[in-house]
Amino acid sequence: MPLIVESIVTTLDEAGRPNVAPMGVEWTDEGIVLKPFLETATFRNVRATGAAVVNLTDDVLLFARAALGNPEVPLRPADRVRGVVLADACSWHELEVVALDATPPRSRIRTRTVHAGRGREFLGLNRARHAVLEGAILCTRLHLVPRAEVAREFDRLQVLVDKTAGPREREAWAVLRAHLAAEPAGAGA
Repeated sequence: MPLIVESIVTTLDEAGRPNVAPMGVEWTDEGIVLKPFLETATFRNVRATGAAVVNLTDDVLLFARAALGNPEVPLRPADRVRGVVLADACSWHELEVVALDATPPRSRIRTRTVHAGRGREFLGLNRARHAVLEGAILCTRLHLVPRAEVAREFDRLQVLVDKTAGPREREAWAVLRAHLAAEPAGAGA
């Protein structure tokens, strides 16, 4: 079973506009496997350019914002692929597509790393950061998971945020809570 690593995947569309998306990627001995859904900008961009960058970061506010949309964040050009790197990434892998399987509903894109780099130190994930990460994932699943189940999970995770969060984690949690509260009542039913 491959290891799934939560990351921020950055891609460019054909016009050079960036897309910043959270994604659990498969980390294998053979390379990194991306598995975006077919209707996503990430899939369209990777198919069009043959490239992506997997950014590793401990910034859970970025995960929260990216789960809810395409946030504008500081980026810099990738070194070896047509892509961009998070300016604040702890580390990154510039990827080139090896094989693309577009079988619905979710693609499977095998890649190889053509360049990797390191930025700042990876501070780690405490319990609040894990809670925010789980909350962000739940927000992307509101169309699949019953709303009452998501709300119960948010209540359980709230304890972790209350006990161990710093200001950035509290802000991320508030973003996710506001999104959950704003979702139509029928979502995920």
